[in-house]
Amino acid sequence: MDQRRVDRRLTDRGVSSVQFLLASALSLVLFLAFANVVVVQYGRGAMRSALDQGARAGAISGSSADCEVRAGDVIGQLLGGRMSDGMTIVCAVSGDVMVARGEGVFETWTPLAPDFAVTLVSEAALEPWP
Repeated sequence: MDQRRVDRRLTDRGVSSVQFLLASALSLVLFLAFANVVVVQYGRGAMRSALDQGARAGAISGSSADCEVRAGDVIGQLLGGRMSDGMTIVCAVSGDVMVARGEGVFETWTPLAPDFAVTLVSEAALEPWP
């Protein structure tokens, strides 16, 4: 048997490239998961803002329809596209308070991770008529 061939098979050459490939893939998946969490937090903030503005608009007019229209407009401006497609916003008057409730699901970008379900509620006191 040729000694050079045996020595070549027993060396560590090429092992570092496999390790680099695995580390790169893992870091890419972790970066993607982190970016997805950041985008979901932005979506939650946009939904919170839309519910707050919708509840305020409904509290001023006393109409739940105005609340839903305003909240829908704000969601369309801040998110739009696929992120806002699965969201539902329902407004109702409860006593002397306008309640805006929003639910939605943000899809995950990473494999084997569950989608992000979001449920938020915002309230505003109804304005008295003069």
